[in-house]
Amino acid sequence: MDAQVGVIGLGAAGSAALWRTAARGAEVIGFEQFDAGHDRGSSHGFSRVFKSVTPQGPQESALAQRAAGLWRDLEAESGESVLHMTGGLSIGTPDSPLIAGLEKVSAETGLELEYLDHAELRRRFPQHLVTDGDIAVIDPASGYIEPELSIRTEWRLAQAHGARVVGAEVLEVVPQEDSVLIVTAERTYEVGTAIVAAGAWQRTLLPFLPLNLTPRRATLSWFAPKPRKEALFTPEAFPAFTHEAIGETGWGLPEFDDYRVKIGLDFTEGYEIVDPSANKKDVEDWELARVRNFVAETLPDLEPTPIHSGGCMITMTPDEEFTIGIPAEHPRLVVLSACSGRGFKMSAAVGDVGAELALTGASTADLSPFSPDRFTPAPLTIGATK
Repeated sequence: MDAQVGVIGLGAAGSAALWRTAARGAEVIGFEQFDAGHDRGSSHGFSRVFKSVTPQGPQESALAQRAAGLWRDLEAESGESVLHMTGGLSIGTPDSPLIAGLEKVSAETGLELEYLDHAELRRRFPQHLVTDGDIAVIDPASGYIEPELSIRTEWRLAQAHGARVVGAEVLEVVPQEDSVLIVTAERTYEVGTAIVAAGAWQRTLLPFLPLNLTPRRATLSWFAPKPRKEALFTPEAFPAFTHEAIGETGWGLPEFDDYRVKIGLDFTEGYEIVDPSANKKDVEDWELARVRNFVAETLPDLEPTPIHSGGCMITMTPDEEFTIGIPAEHPRLVVLSACSGRGFKMSAAVGDVGAELALTGASTADLSPFSPDRFTPAPLTIGATK
């Protein structure tokens, strides 16, 4: 046996799983075909939104809150600063899915939110062009995370706890009764339990599971403030935001580095990615048309043409939820897919849950919406009658 636990894929969730498993004193090997914090998957882009309240439901909000504590633990142990709290601004009509979803989750979890009426929204945040019916909600426990720095730091801390990292592409994952075989071109490793967190490569490595994962093209884009408008977009003046407007749900982060102001759209998943290794880094002009229009129509103090852009991927499930758990037919596997385009903020918690599952077979988190078996076809009933 080469290790108690093997972690396949050291992006957002896998790096966290490596760190949290090693921190518990277990012997663990991580497998990654690229470098720490690489730009070939779904865990790059210099900044990612962090929210403590998410409209998707209380289970995700619980993961976000758990992750916040773990990000702070990472910082305390490493001396790095990876999570920056700017507050989070959500803009929409009172009955919009965004505002209604936040209110529902706040009521379910007890997390406090601040409400701004239309006049106060315009006064405090003039960067946003809003319509007469818009209001805003502020979640003070929101901001942004630096993904590449987070991943490199998780690797470093995991290795300090004794973890090993193998720089190799995993070709096959073979569950056995008492172990899992992890096949690379150079050799085959045997581990007691395998945590598979391979992102867009997940369906290639786990073809025997009905996970219904679809990698899709996504893009990243950054915009510059117009002359003499730079002060409007600092972290102190421009919190992380989500804005429902002009038929889109846009989001953005303040300027904190040379890449300037990051703006994106929800629901922009593009064409299906058949081979994740061939996803293009360059972005074509047509891919940026919608986000350019969103900036022009809602953020008039930004130049509407991106100054930087890059290719990315998101891995979608049919219900747009995560996939976290142990498949019923393969108890030596833990599946972690912090997917559907919003997973980085919770990835520290997802990795911590993965470590729990690998070492104890159970988790303290409510994983009921995230079962890897939820897309398993129902068995046919022979001779059933109405």
